[in-house]
Amino acid sequence: MRKRKVTYLLFALAVLLLLGSTVGSTRAALTYYSENYVAKITVDQIGVSLLENGEVVSSRDYDDDEWRVRTNKGSDATSGELLKNMLAENEKLALNKKYTEKLTVKNSGTIDEYVRVRIYKYWMKDGKKVTTLSPDLIDLNLVNKSRWVKNPNETAECTELFYKGILRSGKETEAFADTIRIDGKIAAEAKIETNGNTITTTYKYDGVEFHVDVEVDAVQTHNAQDAIRSAWGVDASDLGIL
Repeated sequence: MRKRKVTYLLFALAVLLLLGSTVGSTRAALTYYSENYVAKITVDQIGVSLLENGEVVSSRDYDDDEWRVRTNKGSDATSGELLKNMLAENEKLALNKKYTEKLTVKNSGTIDEYVRVRIYKYWMKDGKKVTTLSPDLIDLNLVNKSRWVKNPNETAECTELFYKGILRSGKETEAFADTIRIDGKIAAEAKIETNGNTITTTYKYDGVEFHVDVEVDAVQTHNAQDAIRSAWGVDASDLGIL
């Protein structure tokens, strides 16, 4: 009987607040969401972990007939935390400064797999997306582009990367990002109003948040061509990732 395909999704959410023109910061949260692809689990154990600067932020592994979640906030937490060590204590975020943000994926399961990463960048204020600020001002520097193949059909809202080749059990990928920076051009995004002798400058980034969401998912290698097409909607041969 043809072996069933197994995939699952791991979602990560990073949120950093920019408060006022001095640009302060807060912690970032990594959160799980429900799978949008469901398949019958086989006896094989599939698993994947998102690592930030060498530390596991969050992982999800199928083990002993159940999903096991680990996060950097403790065994009882259902979400981890990204960018938690980005700034030193009492340090404020500086525009144009590059902060170390090495992101990798590890196969934490017992079977080999193919891996995909999806990165979303956007701005939020008062719970709503801010469309007047460009996501390009959030500079997550992508690296190792020969191993991480970009989907040529990506959208402005999402960068989709496929790891080239099989990620063996217990192995870790090369980094797909190494630094993060808020472009200083954001300071030019301002509204200037003149009332008599008074000039008021309101920066568009006052009170906004920048978001970097990282989604990692894995497909087992059995019947990989069909599994990848079914789960990810792409032809693996065309991308050259098999």
